Amino acid sequence: MQVMMPSVSLPEMGDASASKATITAMSQQEPRLLELGPDLTVYIGAERDARFIYKEIYQDNCYDITPLPPNAFIIDAGANIGLFTLYMKAKYPSAHILAFEPVPQILDIFRRNLALHNVPTQDVHVHACALGAESVPAKPLTYFPNAPGNSTFVPEEKDLLRKALPAEHYQRMIDRSSAGATKVDVPVEKLSRFLDDYPDLKQIDFLKVDVESWELDVLRGIDDRHWNMVRNAAVEVAELSGLREEIEALLKSKGFHVERELASWSYETAPTYTVLARRHDGEEL
Repeated sequence: MQVMMPSVSLPEMGDASASKATITAMSQQEPRLLELGPDLTVYIGAERDARFIYKEIYQDNCYDITPLPPNAFIIDAGANIGLFTLYMKAKYPSAHILAFEPVPQILDIFRRNLALHNVPTQDVHVHACALGAESVPAKPLTYFPNAPGNSTFVPEEKDLLRKALPAEHYQRMIDRSSAGATKVDVPVEKLSRFLDDYPDLKQIDFLKVDVESWELDVLRGIDDRHWNMVRNAAVEVAELSGLREEIEALLKSKGFHVERELASWSYETAPTYTVLARRHDGEEL
């Protein structure tokens, strides 16, 4: 989830010491409780990041694309600190969710939030790995402590974003968010490997994918025997990744009706879309 919040106060470019001090302080933040809204208090690592994602999910309702059954089976690929999972569990208390978050620091906050909100462990199965087209024991991922939602296997896309943003203000903001970036080796697994653990599974009601230019790999890790079960999907895609058309073509080839929505916060020079895929009643692959 590309985090770009314009209403921030940044040190002047010439004030190197102030900028360095600010970035260091941000990078050393420990998880803390934050009231994001009247309906939600959670542990967070980076406040700007958490508020941005909260607005998208809880206020803009970006994932409310269709009503789901009360006992919905949901996949959260790119779980971050768990806001999507918490939202879906509040809306569908009987839902079963498979959640995937590979970065240890983010995963720790996610687990804290599940415990804080008394989410039953049998309802949400959390997996400490990324999803991809094939299993890889350890793949380097770039972790941004000041903007965890931007952590990615494809850091070069962030460089394209920095160049595409029109104003120096936004470029400085991205530079600040990227400060303290580190490489973390994380395991990668195919989604179908986990779905095989549910031999009686008949329907996957919602597939959410928000993995920072790694979306196509996640989708390629779903075997045809499982694609037939997927009813709805929402995939966030940055146009700069160059993947949107291929993702839409893949979803159409699996029998989905596909459309896309421009993110409300998107910039003309660097648009981001949510690709929505729906399968009508009675339709199969």
